[in-house]
Amino acid sequence: MATENSDSPKNGGFRTGMLGTNLEHAKEHNLRAVIDAVRRHGALTRAEITRTTALSVQTISNLVAELEQRGLLIAGEAEKAKRGQPARPYRLNPDGGYSVGIQMDHQLALAILVNLAGEECAQIQQPVSRPSPDEGIDILTNLVDQLLESAKVKKKRVFGVGVAIPGPFDVSGPTGIGPGWVGFPLEERLRERTDLPVIVENDANAAAIAERLHGAGKKFENFVYVFIGMGLGAGLFLNGQVYHGVRGAAGEIGHIVVETDGISCECGNKGCFERYVSLRAAYEAIGETDDAHRTPEQLEKLYDEEDPAFMAWLRNAADKLRLGVQALESTFDPEVIFIGGLLPTKIAQALVEKMLPPLPSVVTQLKPLDERILVGISATSAPAHGAASVPIFYEFNAELYKHSNKLKS
Repeated sequence: MATENSDSPKNGGFRTGMLGTNLEHAKEHNLRAVIDAVRRHGALTRAEITRTTALSVQTISNLVAELEQRGLLIAGEAEKAKRGQPARPYRLNPDGGYSVGIQMDHQLALAILVNLAGEECAQIQQPVSRPSPDEGIDILTNLVDQLLESAKVKKKRVFGVGVAIPGPFDVSGPTGIGPGWVGFPLEERLRERTDLPVIVENDANAAAIAERLHGAGKKFENFVYVFIGMGLGAGLFLNGQVYHGVRGAAGEIGHIVVETDGISCECGNKGCFERYVSLRAAYEAIGETDDAHRTPEQLEKLYDEEDPAFMAWLRNAADKLRLGVQALESTFDPEVIFIGGLLPTKIAQALVEKMLPPLPSVVTQLKPLDERILVGISATSAPAHGAASVPIFYEFNAELYKHSNKLKS
């Protein structure tokens, strides 16, 4: 499935799912529509794919046969039918392709390899110390090479490389990686070095994409993923597509003021959201200011011990998040809001529990929601897993995101 090269994939997009077209020149689009339908539903028979994509029976027969031949779909055992011949359900072949995900901040570079089902096949990490862009490119290139070599996966089987960085910019300085990264052509340089398609996303969008492909977000077309890292951001899924905004800064909720005359922030305001809800805020609450000693596992230990300072932060963060959730609901009218990110899962769960019951909002008064707040994918490697989902997601949504890539046979 070749796609055209373009300047940027971040152009928004509002579709409720991929419908096919019976125009002959749209074959590649139709192949993606079939893949997307099977991915969202887990397994579908040819008749079900036909109904989902609105394509003709003959067209679906041809497309499914081709995707089987490419190794992207595999057929299950025939199911008993009330009438006619037994139907065989088709699902994605986990080994039909692979993707690399990378997360990097000023301390650590982590790379993982996942298969088409999102299952981790290999992982490599390397400590870093505020690398320059040139140093960073060398590090990332070596990680990709080592990862594929250790997993014995050839590049022709790889959809691409996703890179998750902590936000498109950082108001306190160049970026969350180190000096000199603002304006650096990371996608282009890494693509040249690895000879693979490369897509850079901020960590919140990357994690939201992983939630959409492999988590509870599969069943929702419209949701907000609140990403708690060193800062605070949000990934927005509107009508089944990630929304970036005009300047790529959609979801930068960390600098929304939630407390007048509150804690000072580097952006120049006081009382910004992320000064209360972030790993940084948690570390400051327990008196830990040395980056070298900061780890999410440290917070998990304090939670298990019911450390007074940490528990006070947890309660305050939950109170601020209740306000944030109400604002996000009233602004976007999502089906659900996920809370996730770099927090250990048990802390994310505790945070959500302390937010309940959520504040009433206009949205819930109009249409009560059974599931307003859910725990999203939460782990120290969440950005890397999200980044690995990015090339796969964009490949199967190619009418919105066109990169020079192929589904490999």
